[in-house]
Amino acid sequence: MIQKGGLDATAAEQELKGTVSADKNEILFSRYGINYNNELEMFRKGSVVFREYELETAGKVNGNGMDTVELGSRVEAGTEVRGEAAVPSRTRTEKLRKARAKARVIVEHVDIIKDDFWEKRPWILSGKPGKPVARGQP
Repeated sequence: MIQKGGLDATAAEQELKGTVSADKNEILFSRYGINYNNELEMFRKGSVVFREYELETAGKVNGNGMDTVELGSRVEAGTEVRGEAAVPSRTRTEKLRKARAKARVIVEHVDIIKDDFWEKRPWILSGKPGKPVARGQP
């Protein structure tokens, strides 16, 4: 509407106000000959930028008295077990912070409205620690 219709951002926003996606698709097609479903995902979904981690949350204490994490590995040295949860020491917390800072930044064009995106990346909203995905892994 801005590029092909000569409207400014405010006028385009005002015109689209109160419309649903079917209305927007019809406007694109009837006025500009654009089939929304044929557009690239980056234009339909937008771009999502996030750091890639594997969630590392404490599980229950196993038979050996060692706490296990969701990834199936044991809690590293420097982690104190309190009740059924592992609480990292200050040194471990600092190591996790540095490792997370080194995690690769990912740009994807995905639908963040559906649960699939959030189920694959629970660390984004959980506030729980994660460990960076090893380089070369998808």
